Amino acid sequence: MAKLGALASSSMSPFLSAPRVLLAKSRTAMPLACRLSSLSSANLVLRHLQSDALRISPAAFALRRWSNLAAASTSPTDQEAEASLEQNQEEYVVINFYHLVDIDRPHAVIKAHKDYLRDKDVRGRIYFSEQGVNAQFGGPRKDAVEYAEWVTKTQPLFLGVRYQVKMDRTDGHQYPKMRVQYKPNLISLAGGMSGLPVTDPAARATPLKPSQWRDFLSNGIKGQKPVVLDVRNSYEWDAGHFVGAERPLEEEFNETPTESTPVDVPRYLQEADPDTPVMMYCTGGIRCDVYSAYLKKKGYRNLYTLEGGVQTYMKEEGLDKWNGSLFVFDGRMAIRPNKEEEAPLEAAAPCALCGGTAELPHTNCANIDCNKLFMACSGCKTQLKGCCCDACITAPRLLRPVKIIGQYGNWTQYGRDGSDSDESPVEKMATGRGEGRISRRRKRQAALKDKELAKRAMKVERRRHAKEAMAAALGEKSLENDVKNVGNEDEEKMVKLRELRERLQSSQKSSV
Repeated sequence: MAKLGALASSSMSPFLSAPRVLLAKSRTAMPLACRLSSLSSANLVLRHLQSDALRISPAAFALRRWSNLAAASTSPTDQEAEASLEQNQEEYVVINFYHLVDIDRPHAVIKAHKDYLRDKDVRGRIYFSEQGVNAQFGGPRKDAVEYAEWVTKTQPLFLGVRYQVKMDRTDGHQYPKMRVQYKPNLISLAGGMSGLPVTDPAARATPLKPSQWRDFLSNGIKGQKPVVLDVRNSYEWDAGHFVGAERPLEEEFNETPTESTPVDVPRYLQEADPDTPVMMYCTGGIRCDVYSAYLKKKGYRNLYTLEGGVQTYMKEEGLDKWNGSLFVFDGRMAIRPNKEEEAPLEAAAPCALCGGTAELPHTNCANIDCNKLFMACSGCKTQLKGCCCDACITAPRLLRPVKIIGQYGNWTQYGRDGSDSDESPVEKMATGRGEGRISRRRKRQAALKDKELAKRAMKVERRRHAKEAMAAALGEKSLENDVKNVGNEDEEKMVKLRELRERLQSSQKSSV
């Protein structure tokens, strides 16, 4: 009987292994539902083949029960296959953190981090300076989290720093490459950061927990209504913002008012009292933290920042007091908590082209020489072929397709789509990127400068008119005083003449 069992086992082995073979062949090319369907079909085929094989001899019929048990033990169930597939799929995450601290030898720190990351599948931007670190990176959960743990638990300069792990719509890498490098300014603040005491917590704003932030938005601060200051780019505000926050006038953060720009403080603070409470926020926290040191230097004393930025707030408080979605600087471009991946992301502002309901994420204009980042509805994106306006549709360098999600590929991947030129993409790019973005920035700066000069000229003109009016008023008053003085002198002279006349008359009478 043992020999018979061994014979049956050897003769049935190709059929017992069939489901695994089918599953292995289809795993790389089929979605999960199809894989599981193939697995079930393979089990049915197995049972049919086993039944036919057992009909070969009456003796083999006695092994039907044994063979069925053997097939069940060697063939994975649907649940086991699903669990195995999910286990094999890597989970990608996005992590960010920053820390403002004095670093005496930033290049030595950079070398240590590069050495650690050499064998890690991590991509992103990690910048160091004498004033700290600013990091946004991502990759497979194991490598990304291991690096964050190594930084915050073993590196003396960054012990205890809190990092944020985001897992929303992170299908694969969200950054094109890894950059660990020195950057004199951790953020693009006009005039730089070196003159600001950003590493001193006392020189910065008071950080608020997300629950405190929500409470202050609802109830005010000590009976005062705060100014809610969005310290981001204007296009970030379009994607989403806190209730009560006005849209920034600056398209890019490096235009945020400082002493190096035409206007030295944001417009929304120009008329505010220095003691007015100001609640500042940004995506991850570093921009408003650094900018609070500048505003404190300018004399604003009642400043508050959102600890951990909007990302931490959404994680702890959800969407309360928030409109729209959150713009992020990676391949996702926009996120929204508690939202299914298939559901569209809501925008706080309308379509920039037709005023309809906008569709996130933002889109860069397909015209390379323009490259404007804008938000539009699906209809306008299709109608204008990914361009921001009618003029860009006929531009000579249209190399990009409409962007839906993730990064654009390399320029050379797009061929001559949208262009009548015979030049290859490489030849076109060799002529330079163009001055679209630079020219727009110059125009904005020139417009701001002209506006500020016009405002100053108006103030000078008003002061001149005021001085002239005051001088005229003083002149009239002086003339009146002169007239009065002349009148008084004449009266005195008349009195003296009367006295002289009376004396003459009296002397004449006495002589007679």
